[in-house]
Amino acid sequence: MKGYRLWVIAALAFMTNGSSLLGQSLGSAGGLARAIEANHSIAHNIERANALGLLAGNPPVKTPSSFLGPFEVDCSAIGMCAVLA
Repeated sequence: MKGYRLWVIAALAFMTNGSSLLGQSLGSAGGLARAIEANHSIAHNIERANALGLLAGNPPVKTPSSFLGPFEVDCSAIGMCAVLA
């Protein structure tokens, strides 16, 4: 029974790092962890760059809309274009 524990530990170690032992290091547990960490870091940096780009003093982009906002008045509808101009 003494060798049983050794074989279990060896099997678990081979399942965890077997691909790196076979020369395919991207499939190992450490390689997967590094890939996940790199993807998270890239996504975080993209979000940070987008947020800083919005805060860089640029006014917000105004998209043309088909309806008027709460503080916009169509002066031709009320007939007061000369007064509001």
